[in-house]
Amino acid sequence: MRTNIVLWSLFLGLASLASAQGDPMRGPLNQPAKGVIDGVVIQEELPVRTAIEYEHVRSADYVWSKRVYSRIDSREQINQSIFLPFDSFDGGPDGSLYNPSSLADVDNPSWNRNQSHWSLWTVIYRHLLLGDLTLYTVSSDAYPALEDGYSLKYPLVKDAKYNGNDYFMSGAYKKTLNDIISSNGKGDDLKLPRISDPEDTLIIVKTDQSLQVFMDSAMKVDPDYEVLKALDQAKLLAWWDVANVGSIIKKDPKIMFAASNSIFAYNIKEDWFFDKERSVLDRRIISIAPVARYTVDVSASDPERGDLLVYDKAGKAWVYDNGFNEYTEAWEEREMFWLYFPELRNVIVNYFIFNDKSDAQWMSFDDLFWKRKFSAMIYKTSDKFDRDVEDYRYGVDALYEAEKIKEEIRKWENDVWNF
Repeated sequence: MRTNIVLWSLFLGLASLASAQGDPMRGPLNQPAKGVIDGVVIQEELPVRTAIEYEHVRSADYVWSKRVYSRIDSREQINQSIFLPFDSFDGGPDGSLYNPSSLADVDNPSWNRNQSHWSLWTVIYRHLLLGDLTLYTVSSDAYPALEDGYSLKYPLVKDAKYNGNDYFMSGAYKKTLNDIISSNGKGDDLKLPRISDPEDTLIIVKTDQSLQVFMDSAMKVDPDYEVLKALDQAKLLAWWDVANVGSIIKKDPKIMFAASNSIFAYNIKEDWFFDKERSVLDRRIISIAPVARYTVDVSASDPERGDLLVYDKAGKAWVYDNGFNEYTEAWEEREMFWLYFPELRNVIVNYFIFNDKSDAQWMSFDDLFWKRKFSAMIYKTSDKFDRDVEDYRYGVDALYEAEKIKEEIRKWENDVWNF
């Protein structure tokens, strides 16, 4: 009895802590309403586990390694647990109904998701909004054509003063993230009817002052600026934050977020290495990137990255071009961004994948990657040319080359034990 009381107190303490922080509960639970359990037992009391640490490897025992880049393709049946089930956003092509304005609004009903388990993209997308993951862009602003995001050199920097709530408190951060994970256009100019002449409009241009200083000084010389007080101040601050000095303040742009059916693969960067102390050939994923489709100019000799294509429930591709339009032209698949996998592990360890043999024994996403319950094809390894396999092998020959690389690594391991 004493043990039960202690455990129940611990559960209530953790629950109150999560509630006090204002952070939505992690993971889909089979408790759709208060006092209701959708099943026989609660699948997970409170999913706040952290990932098990990797085995420590000393530098002296790290005697051989090979960096390998692989692609986890959604078309392979063994990988379906990573990509399914699909989610979707209500509100038509522009997804206008789903536009979370706070942490508590992240899980609003306009985001349609499976009740019991989610795809990996659904988990990643949710925790990008919650601020639990650091996004690394595919290239730098100085050299956008050089896409070496796998090196994790270009993080989307957060401000410590926002305590992880950058998406909801920093307009600049929100705009940058939305530009990466959605198809969107520019918002309309903020034009307000003047007090002195409602037929005329007041256009606000950003200065190098803070919004509050601008409003205080503007209202001293022009009473028409009183109309700014009637606006949602949080939104106004976000619009001001995003705008460049000297430009017209714009409203929120129309956005169509990338749902999970817009993700067609995941690229992973991992190290295959031999640990002398344990006498094993081991593998560790260093980073992972969702792969989506982008528009492409087939007439260009070296086409640059185009616009992100976003797919609706019916599987139609949409792109923003002065409004949302269905896209049927040429496309190419590229990485959206990169994530540091050890950081991602502490998120995905609390989400479960479907087990087609028993609903009572589901493994977490972290278990799936740890146990290598997926199929991945090598598309690049570390070599002196720094090239992809498809740069020197084509079609079926590229598949044979990928398998050849695997066999060479396995042969090296085998030769260790054959003197």
